[in-house]
Amino acid sequence: MEYVTITHPHHPLQGQRCELIRIRRRGVDPDLVLRLADGTHAAIAMSWTDYGEEPGCPPALSAPAVPLLDLQGLRQIVDLFDQLRHDDRFPTPRRRTRRTHAAQRTLRDNP
Repeated sequence: MEYVTITHPHHPLQGQRCELIRIRRRGVDPDLVLRLADGTHAAIAMSWTDYGEEPGCPPALSAPAVPLLDLQGLRQIVDLFDQLRHDDRFPTPRRRTRRTHAAQRTLRDNP
């Protein structure tokens, strides 16, 4: 049996050792399927564990740090929304219209 420790600082099970059931390969950061202390299984990103680290070695980055928000990409999204609005293809939220007092009275008086 192989065990891993959950190392992500914000994970609720941080610091717990869990039995490794299998590795589910998907993308750059595969999921590890672990057996938790209560016997249930859970999938967690490999990078959130100490899997594959040498004992006593600090964790290494498995992939280059990628910014979560890219300014150029955000600008492209804004340009796309502007173009969709210009072409009148962008969904606009419906606004609730206020009923006049006369309309409300008519609805109330004629059910």
